[in-house]
Amino acid sequence: MLLHMPLVVALALITFFLSRKGALKISHALACGAFGFYLSDTSLSGSIHSASANLLGMLGQFTI
Repeated sequence: MLLHMPLVVALALITFFLSRKGALKISHALACGAFGFYLSDTSLSGSIHSASANLLGMLGQFTI
């Protein structure tokens, strides 16, 4: 849960920079956001949350 907020901030920054560079249009970013909100209301939301939690858990175990 601790890494979810930085993940959201990182995704927001990636979306912002891609839209500023011209690789991502604002309409595409809005469509992706709407799709994300749509997915949060489906039965896939639990699977997506579990997958992202597992991925972040694996990344959190790496030591440098």
